[in-house]
Amino acid sequence: MKILVTGGAGFIGSHVVDILLESGHEVIIYDLEIPVYSQNCRSIAGDVNDAEKLNKACIGVHAIYHMAAQANVNIFLNLPVISNLNTSNSTLNVLEAARNNNVSRVMLSSTEWIYGSINNDEDTQITEETPYAQNPDHLYTSSKIAAELFCKNYKTLYGVNYTIMRYGIPFGERARPETVTPIFINKILNNEEITIHGTGSQTRQFIYVRDLAEGNAACLKQEGENQIFNINGREVIKVIDIVTTLEEILGKKAKVKFIEDRAGNYKGRFISSNKAERMLGWKPKYTYREAMEKYVKNIIQPK
Repeated sequence: MKILVTGGAGFIGSHVVDILLESGHEVIIYDLEIPVYSQNCRSIAGDVNDAEKLNKACIGVHAIYHMAAQANVNIFLNLPVISNLNTSNSTLNVLEAARNNNVSRVMLSSTEWIYGSINNDEDTQITEETPYAQNPDHLYTSSKIAAELFCKNYKTLYGVNYTIMRYGIPFGERARPETVTPIFINKILNNEEITIHGTGSQTRQFIYVRDLAEGNAACLKQEGENQIFNINGREVIKVIDIVTTLEEILGKKAKVKFIEDRAGNYKGRFISSNKAERMLGWKPKYTYREAMEKYVKNIIQPK
């Protein structure tokens, strides 16, 4: 199968490209950044908001993984217009390119943030049937909801098939340095102070990036057509748990400072990924602790 991956040079995208190549697919990376992981595939330097170039790149393509978006919520907060262009507006461009080229399916990278967070509702289990947040906490959340709705619109109006993948919080090799796990590792190793917004009780369902990439590939199965899947970890991890886990693995005590919580900070609710296991046969291979040990070993003592 010939597959185009927008954002394929990035953190998650590059791992998805790895899995797709290992599965025997022909892959095209479409990204502003130049791929740096020596993958044996074609790459196109292009902007997802360049509709003409994107349309040409999709000629003869069977499926599109749309992973290009503004992933940094702090940038989204500070630069909402351009961030939205790169997230929800880019999804329209991808869907239109798919429609013009009779692409079989668009695979959208979304997020568990679309469910929102409600105080004192942490024990409620969320599934793919749970409604979108009615009062989203963040512009990032609203943009991702819009991207999902565009996929549904294009199926209803134009017959463009989709699969929506709602991610937990990924970590692992190739992660952006400004994401939480690399920041905490570096600060502990360098004996620097870690700043935590709020009390550190916010929860996340972290997922090892290799597990997440395999979940993306599993969604390509026929059973995944026009479906939504939560692709996340099975464990609820508090932000402060990241620190204590790393302290144990690294054998060093962290310096932690708690400050005022950020506006719109996602509090966390339990998100079930049972549907992906039931329909696609996918579930994470690594526990949080196993994945963190593997990640730390690889970045401190790279092969």
